[in-house]
Amino acid sequence: MNWVHKLRLRAFALLVAGTLAAIGIASMAALPVWPVLGVAVAVVTLVVNRAASRLDSPTCLSCGASLAAQSRGEHGIICPGCGSISDTLV
Repeated sequence: MNWVHKLRLRAFALLVAGTLAAIGIASMAALPVWPVLGVAVAVVTLVVNRAASRLDSPTCLSCGASLAAQSRGEHGIICPGCGSISDTLV
């Protein structure tokens, strides 16, 4: 299991814990916030999953271009789009 999958699992665990805490608070207050909680959980899940999936493949940290086909030099990978040097962890 690589670090991206561990990051996803930790983010999911935090999301579940936050959701359970929010449900407990909403139940104690007896407010009809279930639709709001559902949308908030869905948005946070999508954002974390999208960020983690972008970390799975090598991308330029400046412009976001794919660096999968580029060879690694001494100091990192040079982006063909913007010319910045990106040091990947892969």
